[in-house]
Amino acid sequence: MNFFRHLVIPALAVAAVATGCGHRSAAPAADPSAYMPLDSIALADSVSRDGSQASVNIRLVYPVGGDAAADSIRQWIADVMSAAAAGEYGPTAFTAAGAESVPSVAREVADSLLAMSARDFASMRSEMPDRDMSYTFDYSADTVAVTPGYATFSFSGYTYQGGAHGSAYVIPALFALPSGRQITWDSLIAPGKQTQLLDMIRRALMEQYFEVSTTEALADMLLVSPSEIQLPAAGPALTPRGLEVIYQQYEIAPYAAGMPSCTIPMDDLRPLLDPSLHL
Repeated sequence: MNFFRHLVIPALAVAAVATGCGHRSAAPAADPSAYMPLDSIALADSVSRDGSQASVNIRLVYPVGGDAAADSIRQWIADVMSAAAAGEYGPTAFTAAGAESVPSVAREVADSLLAMSARDFASMRSEMPDRDMSYTFDYSADTVAVTPGYATFSFSGYTYQGGAHGSAYVIPALFALPSGRQITWDSLIAPGKQTQLLDMIRRALMEQYFEVSTTEALADMLLVSPSEIQLPAAGPALTPRGLEVIYQQYEIAPYAAGMPSCTIPMDDLRPLLDPSLHL
């Protein structure tokens, strides 16, 4: 079983969401810019102190224009970038209403991380003068799917600040178009049908990701009982293929299992969707 295929670096993390578990080829995607004007920024910077070094790489694709959906998605990018700088997902310290603000948010986050790293290096040098440190902060945001009715974006991060290994994560976000309202698990799935979805996810994880045929075998791969698997902490990712479900490192499985993920085909998903969404 290829557990290590989902220990993704940020450059591949969006692909991990967009292609599910990698067992099937994704259908050709429409050009996202056909439905939503997009721009991008790439930023790379570093700081060195007494033999220690920190590098920051940020790559963001974001919508331009003054409509509600573009504002909502840019604000979400600012939220997750703010969380990256703070080390946790929480209220944003930045505002990204204007298209020009996304590059400035990226710059602020890079400066914050480099300043924090320089302080760390100075502190560690006084305590451990012979030890050199290497920090890595790698973040990206990109489209997963954009259709006339919805847009799915994904933010991925990889950080390394010493230790045995770094930390990777993928945060998808689904937005209704043209309103720009972010769709959560509760608003995506019709009331009373989340249990059916969870049953589908457990089966899909068994077959697509862990490649086992019994619940007992699945239990051996997890940190929780299969019956205790809940919807991911991160939001849903919808594409024309269906629902892409991704769990973070340690959320349901050990680090060696990577980020367990699977795809629920649209034909199976559609009866579970809240009919008010018109997706």
